[in-house]
Amino acid sequence: MNAGTPGAVSNRPLQWYLAGTAFFLIPGGIQQVLFPWLVAVYLMESPARVGLAQMASQLPMVLLILWGGLIGDRLDQRRLLILLQCAMILPPLLMAVVVQADLLAYQILIVWALVGGSFGAFAQPARDALLNRVAGHDIQRVVTLAVGVQFGVQIVGFGIGSVAEWSGPVPLLVTQAALLGVAALATARIPPLPPAPARVRASALREIAEGLAIVWRSDTIRPAVLMTFAVGVFFAGTYMVILPLMVRDIYAGSAGGIALVFAANMLGTCTTIFFLMRRGGLARPGRAMLIGSSISVCILSILMLELSLWAFYLVVYLWGLCGGISMTMSRAIVQEASPESHRARVLSVYSLGMMGGMPFGSLLLGWCVGAFGARQALLVPVLGMLCVVVLLLARSRLWHVRRAAVEVAPAPPAG
Repeated sequence: MNAGTPGAVSNRPLQWYLAGTAFFLIPGGIQQVLFPWLVAVYLMESPARVGLAQMASQLPMVLLILWGGLIGDRLDQRRLLILLQCAMILPPLLMAVVVQADLLAYQILIVWALVGGSFGAFAQPARDALLNRVAGHDIQRVVTLAVGVQFGVQIVGFGIGSVAEWSGPVPLLVTQAALLGVAALATARIPPLPPAPARVRASALREIAEGLAIVWRSDTIRPAVLMTFAVGVFFAGTYMVILPLMVRDIYAGSAGGIALVFAANMLGTCTTIFFLMRRGGLARPGRAMLIGSSISVCILSILMLELSLWAFYLVVYLWGLCGGISMTMSRAIVQEASPESHRARVLSVYSLGMMGGMPFGSLLLGWCVGAFGARQALLVPVLGMLCVVVLLLARSRLWHVRRAAVEVAPAPPAG
């Protein structure tokens, strides 16, 4: 953090928010290693079933995230987060009992993924909207800091998850539950915030439609969300499905290898975020997204070559460098341009862009790996993302979006 962020240092609500976020996301990092390891290595399922399992973990976001945004705008986000974090303690404890009793099966993993994803669909919009209320004035910089914490602590989670091979799943599941309890305690330390301005409530479906309408009408938010959807399909699908299968099928790796490949990618992302924090943000976030995605395509194509193990991890790290730009700039654009009265709903649409793409990408790329092999399957995200970048360059104003020119999208009239 540079000298230009003293407000973040002295902002106690923001500090507790970041602490709660950290303890909430470390279990997520453990889950990213533990879940594919349980499916691909512990149960030795096929690539198609690995892709299907990953899709199941992401599907609740697609179905419920807009409802999560609605609840996030209607209720006190701090209290909602505390309640959800307490409720999320139970699933990993039940899974620990199942594994200890030697009852683990593919179908049980699918149910676990669906339950966890459902909780996440309501927690994420509330957490994103709460950030604006504790951030202060420099939204882009605080968003960059929050995304840096998000990815940095997940590396810690990857490290914990990497011991699954020798510790077994049960200690990791209990650790997840304990950390979620700490997250709830940290969130409870955020001082109660002033209530949001009163507004006229419409029906639930109409309020969700208002959030979608704001995104669609905004020349700033709409292309950022479309780019995020493409990242979910092509890049997140690659990250969640192809990389773990490359570790297993090409490099004969297990939980430690999966954790290391995820950590290499996250470390690259954190490197970029550290640079953005030192620089104080970017004046043209849309242009940075398009350039970063173009470079990502080039780097990802290198993984189609026969690389040594450490060259493979290096390329994944370089790919993560570019990912840090897209993740921070897209979210900053949307958070800056969202009207306060509809912020959780607009951010839920943004999250739907990412999470809505991931199930399709996971299913598609899992099938491609089974049909063509892991290296050849990379051609799908490379060509797909390249087409999206060219389309947004030609048909949107994302290239011209400036940080100082990001305007809050107008809220629809009440009633």
